[in-house]
Amino acid sequence: MTDIKLGADRVDGTRGPILRALLRLAWPIMTGNMAMVLHQVVNTLWLGRVGSDAVAAVAVAFPVMMFMWAMGDGIVLGGSALVARCTGSGEGDKVNLIAGQIFISLVLFYGAVAVIAVPLMHRLIVLLGTPAEIAADATIFIRILLLGMPITELFFAYTFILQGTGDTVTPMKMWSAAMLTNMLLDPVLILGFAFIPGLGVAGSAISVVACRLIWVIMVISYVRRGTHGVQIGREHLWPDLGILRRMCKVSLPIAGEKMLVGAEQIALVSIVAGFGGPVLAAYGVGQRILSLAIMPSFAAGTAVTALVGQNLGAGKIDRGERSTWLTAGLMLGLLTGLGLAMAAFPGFLIALFNNEAEVVANGISLLRIVGPSMGLLGCFYVFGGAYRALERTLPFFGWVLVSSWVVRVPLALYLSASMGVTGIWVAMVVANAFGCVAAGIHQKFRCWGPLKNFLGVTVVEPASGP
Repeated sequence: MTDIKLGADRVDGTRGPILRALLRLAWPIMTGNMAMVLHQVVNTLWLGRVGSDAVAAVAVAFPVMMFMWAMGDGIVLGGSALVARCTGSGEGDKVNLIAGQIFISLVLFYGAVAVIAVPLMHRLIVLLGTPAEIAADATIFIRILLLGMPITELFFAYTFILQGTGDTVTPMKMWSAAMLTNMLLDPVLILGFAFIPGLGVAGSAISVVACRLIWVIMVISYVRRGTHGVQIGREHLWPDLGILRRMCKVSLPIAGEKMLVGAEQIALVSIVAGFGGPVLAAYGVGQRILSLAIMPSFAAGTAVTALVGQNLGAGKIDRGERSTWLTAGLMLGLLTGLGLAMAAFPGFLIALFNNEAEVVANGISLLRIVGPSMGLLGCFYVFGGAYRALERTLPFFGWVLVSSWVVRVPLALYLSASMGVTGIWVAMVVANAFGCVAAGIHQKFRCWGPLKNFLGVTVVEPASGP
């Protein structure tokens, strides 16, 4: 058995103060994620120069892409949770095998998605009720991304595999460099430069695919040489039924969760689209702004998966539980503060992207109502990270199902009939609150104690401060 070697960039979350390990894991993830969000913001600014229809087209496209990404995200997130477990128990050979299974599964899955979805995409966009002037650009944007996904998503997978091993600094560097390249290329392809014609929405998609293809070439070189401690050979790409079964158990509920969220976003876009193009553009801009507030929770959720997973692998169950609650409390305070700050200056923020009066007015309403609930949504994502490490992804799938399709979408339909678009924003807040409280109570009383009994683990680390 090959041990996991801990270099300067790899965090051992099984010892020392929990808060220090959490921050060492989370800040590089958050920095990399912020680079991605910054790119999305800058991308929206450039698309805003093209017009509100271009912004609205991407607002329609992203929920559809979330649905398409769902199964791949499940494979990656579920696999990275297993990587964290094996890192905690020191099984280096198994880490390489899991990484190989993730890679080959992604290529096959996204290849099938591209073949099936590309010819049908325009019909789907039209069925969502998308206005004709927006549907064509949304279709082009999605088709370009779909064609690149069988290869480009390997970049995404590699960064999560490294995060599972406790190395979050290398993925941060990779994401930051990729997003910087993307931001430099966006205005050239979207608006045009010199002899290069402006391609609008299509240019935005081409920019993403081109940048990720460059990085995938580097990833292939890294895994062949084992540059960052993960080395994939041909033997690791041959299907291993034991690993694949375990991955499926963890990954399928994650994929279902992502599909539910993607379908929910598609449904919300369809409801919002009924209020017209400017309102749809406001929704797209507002969601981009809110994504800045929620981004730390994505980093925290990923860090919790690595931190809890390592401790479970090492048999330190109490330490894993303390890590979850500490992180949830930090996110509740931080993101509530960020959401309140955004709600205090909504007009300024919306006008940065689009200064059309109707877009700004509806964007202000969205930020003022939904912004303060970001702390609750952030806690929900932290609990999701812990569920992945616990390999209890099915319960979290259930909470996503209920909060999305029993609370958010039906309530948005009901309230929008009497309150207009404001009813949709209120439904989002109610669903955020429900998901946070329900998942937190379930994890507290139905996961941690029973887990100790199920595993037969009695090794408990003495309490030591955060």
